[in-house]
Amino acid sequence: MRLKRIKLHGFKSFAHPSEFIFDAPITSIVGPNGSGKSNVVESIRFVLGEQSMKSLRGSAGTDLIFKGSGTSRSMNRASVSITFDNRDRVFALSSVDNAKVSIDFDEIIITREVFSDGKNSYRINGEEVRLKDVMELIASVNIGSSGHHIISQGEADRLLNANTKERREMLEDALGLKVYQYRIRETERKLDKTQENLSESHLLRREIAPHIRFLKRQVDKIEHARQLREQLSEAFAVYYADTGSLNSAQMSYNIQRHQDASTEMLELKQQLESYEQRLQTGAKSETEEKWNVLESKKSALIDEKNQITRSIGRIEGMIESAERTLKRLAQPPLPGVEVLIRVDLKDIELMLGNARAELSDAREVGSVTDMQKAIDNTLKTFQVFITKYKKEEPQKPSAPDTTAFEKELADLQQQYQELSQALGSVLQQENLLMTQQQELDGILAQERGSSRDHEHAMFAITKRFNELQSTIAQLDMRQEALERQQQHLLEEHREAVVLLGADIEQRTSGIDVSDITQLDLGSLEEEMEQSRRSIERMKIKIEEIGGGSGDDVLQEYNETLERDQFLEREITDMENTVASLNEVIQDLKAQLHTEFELGIGKINTEFHNFFTLMFGGGKASLSLVPIRQRRKKSLESDEEGIIEGELEDEGTQAEYGIDIDVKLPRKRVQDLAMLSGGERSLTSIALLFALSQVNPPPFLVLDETDAALDEANSKKYGDMIESLSKVSQLMVVTHNRETMSRAQVLYGVTLGGDDSSQLLSVKFDDAVTYAK
Repeated sequence: MRLKRIKLHGFKSFAHPSEFIFDAPITSIVGPNGSGKSNVVESIRFVLGEQSMKSLRGSAGTDLIFKGSGTSRSMNRASVSITFDNRDRVFALSSVDNAKVSIDFDEIIITREVFSDGKNSYRINGEEVRLKDVMELIASVNIGSSGHHIISQGEADRLLNANTKERREMLEDALGLKVYQYRIRETERKLDKTQENLSESHLLRREIAPHIRFLKRQVDKIEHARQLREQLSEAFAVYYADTGSLNSAQMSYNIQRHQDASTEMLELKQQLESYEQRLQTGAKSETEEKWNVLESKKSALIDEKNQITRSIGRIEGMIESAERTLKRLAQPPLPGVEVLIRVDLKDIELMLGNARAELSDAREVGSVTDMQKAIDNTLKTFQVFITKYKKEEPQKPSAPDTTAFEKELADLQQQYQELSQALGSVLQQENLLMTQQQELDGILAQERGSSRDHEHAMFAITKRFNELQSTIAQLDMRQEALERQQQHLLEEHREAVVLLGADIEQRTSGIDVSDITQLDLGSLEEEMEQSRRSIERMKIKIEEIGGGSGDDVLQEYNETLERDQFLEREITDMENTVASLNEVIQDLKAQLHTEFELGIGKINTEFHNFFTLMFGGGKASLSLVPIRQRRKKSLESDEEGIIEGELEDEGTQAEYGIDIDVKLPRKRVQDLAMLSGGERSLTSIALLFALSQVNPPPFLVLDETDAALDEANSKKYGDMIESLSKVSQLMVVTHNRETMSRAQVLYGVTLGGDDSSQLLSVKFDDAVTYAK
């Protein structure tokens, strides 16, 4: 790998595009003071990522841009490009952090631009990258923005003026161990970042821990509610199935009992109606019917007897009246006999009128036909007699004809006999009926005992009928209650669907309803009531906990728990990463320390050789000295102070710095502070060349490092750079003719008419002439 070219445009005094081509072992840049030749060295620092404005002799990024002159306008940006030969593919980048940056090219071109607003951009082969990528790239080939390969004017004895710790860092850079420091710093940054992330993760876990505990309590409640809902679902399914089956069975049983009671009531009602009908229609028993028939016959006989008796009495009166009449008729008429006859006729008419009335009564009560006929005939006779008598009444009295009266009297007597006989017959029949009734009275006495039994039976039927009526009323009420209970059960099911979801477990009742009449309904109802109360208690508990599904809480809890678990895994990973990074740091430091000690040994050899060459003898060496760190406390803050040559305080990590030991020939000088300016320059040059010999950089920039040398030492310096050019490409900014004579290419820098740097290239032959 070698440096091929540098291009500048707008950087400091280089207003116009300028290009330096490095195709010789030693290239020298010369020019008068103020021409801008040192700006070339600073452009190399700039393009390699230097961030210190002090090292670039500026205070801000805009100070690096050409300001313009009377004849040239100012520029709004400055750019520097540096090109390296990469045919041997020595440049390297981390494939992890720079996966998009390709360096598989024969040339590596690094470009940096600064703009008028102070912002910077970096490119590698035209691909925009980070400063970190540039630093990693150049560190892979043992160069850096301000390493040992760039020694500017006034910094030749920087190694000598630095303290032990700074000197160690400079030597590590010179030995190519900067990459270790870079990796250590990167690892430490990663470690710091990881520890920061670890602290943040711990903090986040502490912050969400109370929320997780709160959500956990909520989830436990939800889980408890879920378990209760499952229990409630199962209990309600059993309750709903059993209660529904029991209710249906009870309704069926109730309906059956109602039908049975109604049927029995109908039968009892028919029996009662039969009894009542018998009572209302006078229905009697057969004996009673017989007794009543006899009583009716007896009553008829008594009526007939009474009629006959009355008829006999009347006929007796009629006979007696007729006999008197015949007796009077048999006597001669006396004065005033007509009046008497008329009187008798009135009596006869009266008697006949009474006879008619009695006969009419006899007809109404069913009297004997013969008697009626006789009486009728008698009445007809008397009526004829009376009619005849009335017709003959105006005539003169004559002897009455009594034949008719005698005949009528005989008829009356005959009728009297017949009526007497009829009366005797009626009396005989009456006695017979009374005898029969007396016999039936005994039978009726027995039957009346049976009738009382029948009355008791009727009372029992009535009582049973009333009981059945009450039972049916109770069954109707029970049926209504069962229907209400069924409706209430449906409402409970709808509530359960709302509370538990539509997919309530369907179950078959465990109750055997095949023989419902044998069931202990009271026990089952009590069991169902206990189940209902248990279900209500579970509902209350669910409502107290919160009857919702809690999906949002569960989702939040799961998400928060996943985040906590993620943080826990992250913490574990980061703790492992911290341990791994600490191990890497320790390994890098150990490797750095080992290679540094080996490098110090090699440097000491070359340093001693160059020192004796420059001074014609003497001794020079580097040594490791411990650095003890202690804290100095002030009123405002704690500051770290470094005390060289002392052991570290207990409990602090040991660090080592570099001390330089020199011994000039023919002088008792062993302290760097006692060296003259020239001696210090020679010592620093010897040390720089020794470093270059041990770990040759790809190129070395020397900016007037030979300014303090006399002619004799300039010759030695020229020999040394020629020797060094065999291992490193050299770019020398110098005024020293001896140094210029050792270069193969000279670049002259002058100020043009527009106050910008102008570039002049001089070949080797012309450079020799120019140098002389």
